Amino acid sequence: MPESSDKRIRQYTVQINEDGMRLDEFLAYKIARFSRSRAQSCIRAGGVSIEPFRAPKPALKLHPGDIVSIAQTMSGDVPMYDDVQLIDETDDFWVFDKPAGMAVHPTANIYHNTLTRYVETQRGAQAYVVHRLDKETSGILLMAKTPEVSKALDRLFLSHELEKKYEAVVYNAGGRFFPGAHETIDIPLGFAGFELPKITMGIGALEAHTEVDCSEIHGDFARCQVRIHSGRQHQIRVHLALTGTPILGDKLYLFGEKFYKDWLDRKDVPIFSPPRHLLHACNLAFEWRGKNYRYQSPIPQIMEEIYRGQTIPSMFPTEYAQLFLK
Repeated sequence: MPESSDKRIRQYTVQINEDGMRLDEFLAYKIARFSRSRAQSCIRAGGVSIEPFRAPKPALKLHPGDIVSIAQTMSGDVPMYDDVQLIDETDDFWVFDKPAGMAVHPTANIYHNTLTRYVETQRGAQAYVVHRLDKETSGILLMAKTPEVSKALDRLFLSHELEKKYEAVVYNAGGRFFPGAHETIDIPLGFAGFELPKITMGIGALEAHTEVDCSEIHGDFARCQVRIHSGRQHQIRVHLALTGTPILGDKLYLFGEKFYKDWLDRKDVPIFSPPRHLLHACNLAFEWRGKNYRYQSPIPQIMEEIYRGQTIPSMFPTEYAQLFLK
């Protein structure tokens, strides 16, 4: 059964290469999407302890062997285990259909509502993440059963021997897309955030290639099939936003960092978008141990409803996205 506790104690042992790191810097380094300012708040609130004991302060220098514990309140961390679908299982891997709203692995705010935790609690096993989907992206996800299989599948991704296809509903600004349109986006990417460092992506130095095919348009919206030939963070979302056709419901790349930060902090922000961004991993194909595997996930109903119904009352993005709309 899913665990009901809304608090988790995380423990980290300081390694040799982490000698001399500040306590706040160490926590931000260890916990995904956990800023130093947030770490400082936790330290000052008494949520952090150190063994051997020293009074925790943000600037406290750590040494190898120190054990740092942090108590995190997991507000709203409600497991969606009943919504996870197992598409296939072999001796080497699982193929899941991940629901939108579930993370792949734990972050600063999420522990239970993750696919890795689902595997641990519901299947009594340990999963090794081969590739990732953003929390709001639904669809096919491949997870290895052993570190060796994970490394081998990683090599398939890196050599482009594994094919992934996504479906997206985008804001078709200026009528850029039309049925049958094909485009390759070759914009190098890198971290570009200010309010949320290490999350927001923009133009950078990392090579990134995305292929986009438009199947149809309806009013201001377009349906696109997308393939990526590299695996940069948020690649599809940021490439589509940078070229003027952001994905509907994208709280970061359509509405901007300030909006996204306020939304994460549960502030009262207006919602001009669907409850999730409309991106879905619909196809996965690869060869493994001499056998061809092909998987398909049906397009979620919400994507069809919003695309056909044009149900969003306002499509005015914030200043960040307006920089990219043509």
